[in-house]
Amino acid sequence: MTFLQQTAHKIFDQHGPSLSDVWVILPTRRAVSVFLDELAACSDRPFLAPHALAVDDFITQAAGVQLIDSVSLLFELYDVFKEIDPLVEFEQFIGWASVLLADFDRIDQYLISPTELFSYLTAAKTLERWQVDRPSSAQPIVETPGTARYFKLFENLHTAYNALHQRLTEQRLAYRGMAYRLLAQDVEPLIRDNLAYERVYFVGFNALSRAEEHIIRVLVDAQKAELIWDADQYYIRDWGQEAGEFLRRYRDNGWFFSKQNQEDLAQQSNNLLGTEKNIRIVGVPNASMQAKVAGKIYSDWQRAWSAEQGVGDASSPHSAPPAPRPKTAIVLADETLLIPVLYALDENVTDLNVTMGLSLRSSLLFTLVDTLFEMQRTVHEFRTKDGRDLRIPKYHHRHVVKVLNHPFVKQYERIRELMWPGEFLESGEVLPPEPLFQWIAKVIVKDQRVYLTEKEMRELGQDDPLIRVLFTRWPNENPMKAIRVFYELIELLRDVYRVSQDAIEIEYLYLFFTLLKQLEATLEGGQVAVGREQGARSREPGAGNRDSAVDPSTRSAPMAPRSLPPAPRSEHPAITVRSFRQFLYELIRQTSIPFTSEGKSQLQIMGMLETRALDFDRVIILSVNEGVLPQSRKLNSLIPFDIAAELHMPTYREQEAVMAYHFYRLLQRASEIVLLHTTSTDAYGNSKGEPSRFIRQIEHELVPRSKGLIRISHPTVRFGRTGASTVADLTDLRVPKTDAIRAELINTLTTRGLYPSYLNQFVSCSMRFYFSRIVNISEEEDIEEKMGAAEFGSWLHMVLERLDKDYRLKNLPIDESIIKNLLEEEFAKSMKGRVIESGMNLLLYELAQKLMLDFQREQSKLAGLTVIGTEQTLETYLMVPLADGQEIRVRIAGKVDRIEQFGDQIRIVDYKTGRVDLSDKTPSDLSEKLLKDGKEEKMRQLWLYRYLALKNIRDYGGLPRDKAKRDIFPARGLPVEAGFYSFRDISGGFKTNPVRFDTNDDPEQYINDSEELLRQLIRQLLDETEPFKKTDKLETCQFCDFKGICGR
Repeated sequence: MTFLQQTAHKIFDQHGPSLSDVWVILPTRRAVSVFLDELAACSDRPFLAPHALAVDDFITQAAGVQLIDSVSLLFELYDVFKEIDPLVEFEQFIGWASVLLADFDRIDQYLISPTELFSYLTAAKTLERWQVDRPSSAQPIVETPGTARYFKLFENLHTAYNALHQRLTEQRLAYRGMAYRLLAQDVEPLIRDNLAYERVYFVGFNALSRAEEHIIRVLVDAQKAELIWDADQYYIRDWGQEAGEFLRRYRDNGWFFSKQNQEDLAQQSNNLLGTEKNIRIVGVPNASMQAKVAGKIYSDWQRAWSAEQGVGDASSPHSAPPAPRPKTAIVLADETLLIPVLYALDENVTDLNVTMGLSLRSSLLFTLVDTLFEMQRTVHEFRTKDGRDLRIPKYHHRHVVKVLNHPFVKQYERIRELMWPGEFLESGEVLPPEPLFQWIAKVIVKDQRVYLTEKEMRELGQDDPLIRVLFTRWPNENPMKAIRVFYELIELLRDVYRVSQDAIEIEYLYLFFTLLKQLEATLEGGQVAVGREQGARSREPGAGNRDSAVDPSTRSAPMAPRSLPPAPRSEHPAITVRSFRQFLYELIRQTSIPFTSEGKSQLQIMGMLETRALDFDRVIILSVNEGVLPQSRKLNSLIPFDIAAELHMPTYREQEAVMAYHFYRLLQRASEIVLLHTTSTDAYGNSKGEPSRFIRQIEHELVPRSKGLIRISHPTVRFGRTGASTVADLTDLRVPKTDAIRAELINTLTTRGLYPSYLNQFVSCSMRFYFSRIVNISEEEDIEEKMGAAEFGSWLHMVLERLDKDYRLKNLPIDESIIKNLLEEEFAKSMKGRVIESGMNLLLYELAQKLMLDFQREQSKLAGLTVIGTEQTLETYLMVPLADGQEIRVRIAGKVDRIEQFGDQIRIVDYKTGRVDLSDKTPSDLSEKLLKDGKEEKMRQLWLYRYLALKNIRDYGGLPRDKAKRDIFPARGLPVEAGFYSFRDISGGFKTNPVRFDTNDDPEQYINDSEELLRQLIRQLLDETEPFKKTDKLETCQFCDFKGICGR
């Protein structure tokens, strides 16, 4: 029998059908609903129900006040502080106002003397101001206007508290804690002496605030009230168990544990140790995966129950009706998991009730609004050459792309059929049309546009209305512009909502629109738009009220109060976009969507605090991690911990005790329990990958004392098909060379050809060659705000090519201004959006200038140096017989940066901006290094460049300078060398590595020996018996793009 069943039977037995003057006060509205159902089951005849109310409803109704809504309360407090200190700024005020109101709420609920508290607090801050703890050797901290305002705030708290009470009392309004204090002060005339309250039962409470204690004590002394506790001997009798801390205190003070309570505890309250339970503790890597596991477990329970009851078995039509389904609760310690849990449930799960609100912060709409605010904050800051600091408003590319990829924006794009028309390139290539916003995102990445202006976004977006709205600048001093933008955004997104038919998001849109209307009325100087459905901010219709010992500020309003118009304000606060954002976010934090109640559903999804006084047969609790359940030790308050403890205000100690009670009380009558927690330290941030202390207590305290009645297990979660191995074995990753792969390789070798970079990839790691050249896997292109090494090198290569093409090949002089102009032009072409006015890019730009000027000085020293060609592709063809008797014609090619003549020597040049280490001598095991040594990439590159040059000279009498090979530079009989110009060592000149196959270095012999090695490499590349596999040299993997795939 559940606790509320026991309570309903007890009250019905004592009062019979005459319950009209009986009051039953419960912790939440959900508990009220369940209690009334259980009470109705006590009789088969109609009878008048008692007054059953949630505690917040009872207090507000009995005190005779209306609850003021949060917007009005914030502005009331601001007006109070404006009267005390005319210099107070709204932007600073909004940052700490909510914390202060929560403190006022807690002060009133615990009947703290404001005079005592604020004098204590003022004295503490005075000591802090005097720096009494400062060592004599330390310099005193100089007081600034900021610190003066800080200390003045604490001096004014008492005045503000009294003034706020006075303003609200004049309007017959109250905030929640104030309503508790008002009732506690007048409980005698309002309840004790009121004949309407014949008998009052307080059911299922644990941690009472001091106001609640006083109210109940007065009524108990007058013999008008009785408390019915839901307790268990396990934590009541164990002084080390924090779950029973409050109940032991009430039992020992003699006030709240009657003789009947003591008998009930002795006879009925041994559920934790006296009943069978099956507890499963399951760890998963991340937070959202818990939802999938919870959904799977609930589905398994449903199927098992159906099988046991023979549901759907037509062979036994006269069998007994099935037993009622066990009631199940999925409890979310982290309430942001509500949406993942709803999506994780099977589609056939329709009988469920969500006993909590869905936060507006969890909506897709909020993510769009949040990104727009972030985007408005970005400015491009840099210092000009004359030393001035400039701030130019521009949109950062990450925010722009995030907005363009937002689901609502993408849906708008689809509905409006927005397309980029495509383009015909000069090369003859045709770029097909594609979705407009998708194209904009690609252009931003392709052109490396780090910052974009409002004008640039409109041009890219073809001046679409949504682009104009999303990328409009809001003046910081005019938040009304932001509100108007949001109205336009809502109007444009209506089509998206209409097509998507998403009821939750439509409700979010309505709530957001209502908030904007409320804020607009406030900012324009009208009355604050009050009277909104406060239920929309409740946790759920009847379950939103929180235990006062935890944090009273988190309790939602228990009813739908209407606040009276606030007192007229003499002047309106100077609100900026920044303070408007803080204000709006505070309202969004408090706003949630209530779900329609289905209290009798077999599945209840709720937060931990909504479970009070409720019992379930099966329980799944998510996020049972230290720091989440219980929450981390922090109290967001202006009242220091030592002062709060001295005045017996609730701190994190009481918060942990309350949460422990809720946790163990939920387990008391459950038979199947699943506790889910995350195992990774970053799943919740702040190293919250540790299982909760409650799990450890169950393992080491509860289970050993249960005498075998409690079974505990730690199952492992595996995703995938049953029986299939879900863990890929990457230790010996190999890809066989199938006929299809060999055909692709042969096609590549005979058409595109074999380049030095291909060969280097294959020799260093054949698996990298497979990923890169066969299946064409590449990293997703992204914007790098800082120039990378590859981009820096490409930029210098383009400048060097321009210098050779436009000047050296034409024998034109080169000076410093030409180099600087070319650097600027090529930077503008290749890195359109990259910022060079400040930061690392500025340093790299200046470094590039220095390197190019130094290189030009070194080049000018080489008398007789002639540039023959630049960015020239040298190619040849090689017949390669294969093992199966087939012979293929392989293209061997290489694109060289420069061909030059120095003296009587032809030099094949490659520019390197990185480090170059080359041996001065030909290695003794030359063939082995060229065929198998992955480290010798530069040697292999120079070998192939020299081979291509010698082969072209032999075949054509010189080096081709055009693709058609009509322009041949005569070079027959001239010695050829390949090497590097290293920009890490410009003064080192031309660096070569003499690859020689014999001492004579005969060109024909060099060609023949090179071609024999190339044939071996090509046959190895096509060898069916040699699969593609990972290299054994782990240092090769350090900068590989594919090491994640290989498991390295």
